[in-house]
Amino acid sequence: MRTWRVGSISMGTSLLFLGIFLLLSQLLKWDSAYVLAGWWPVLLIVLGAETLMYLFLSKQEKPILKYDFLSILFVAVIGTVGIGFTVLHATGLIDELQTFLDSEVSTEDLPSYNHQVGDEVKRIVVDSSHYPLTVETVTDKEVSVFGTYRSSFTGGKPSLTKPEDYLMTAQKGDTLYITLKSLPDSNGWMQSGRDLDATLVIPASKSLEISSDYNEVTLKPRTISSSWEVSSSARVNLVLSSSEDLTINADHVGDIQGEDVKWQYTEQTAVSDHEINDEGIPNKSATLKLGNGQNPITISHSDQVNVSVKH
Repeated sequence: MRTWRVGSISMGTSLLFLGIFLLLSQLLKWDSAYVLAGWWPVLLIVLGAETLMYLFLSKQEKPILKYDFLSILFVAVIGTVGIGFTVLHATGLIDELQTFLDSEVSTEDLPSYNHQVGDEVKRIVVDSSHYPLTVETVTDKEVSVFGTYRSSFTGGKPSLTKPEDYLMTAQKGDTLYITLKSLPDSNGWMQSGRDLDATLVIPASKSLEISSDYNEVTLKPRTISSSWEVSSSARVNLVLSSSEDLTINADHVGDIQGEDVKWQYTEQTAVSDHEINDEGIPNKSATLKLGNGQNPITISHSDQVNVSVKH
């Protein structure tokens, strides 16, 4: 006589329902993760129904439940997996994982910014945050920002669609303020690296002040006819022409490098604590003059200054 052990029917029914759900998910394009998160309560219903059916159909006056522990263990494992998917779905981790898998990292063009400045604007103040920045000049009166950024995209949609997404500008009196914003990011736990490389073009006649969070700044003054200042940068690259009229003042910088250029170093009679870099080496101050040295460029509190002069 065949013995009925509670759990056998539950395992078979669970496999049947799981197979049906997965088949329908393939045919109807359902999300398999949502299927696994939603079908597992069927296990408890089937197991409870089997127990009640055994007690109802048993001919014993006091029926004793006999369990198929291997089948129940198998059902429990499947149920645990289902509960796990439910927890992940409730916390939003499944959506986060799906978004991460659907996204791709690529390099795109920054939405360009172009702004005409009048004669009332005398200086431009730039906060480049922690992104590298290249500065060049033009002879007209337009300020432009363009470049590239690298980020993750979902569904082919770029995260930056207009200049305001990465740039803040404001004119106060005779000063135009420009700030590079941090790229937008999600609050999820799966985040890819985001980077921005911008070029700023300003009128040669406007004074420039750049502050940064120890990023790299590249200066190409060309037709400069004003004063420039750069502070708190990890590295300042100066790409110059030998025909320019510039005076480069390096004030309290960690290292000064350059090809075929003659720096005049300032002698330090006393060195205070703030004039010593992280390697215990005193910071340097020096001056480099090209041509008549009419237009000053001051670089202060930077780790390195690198000068390249094109003849």
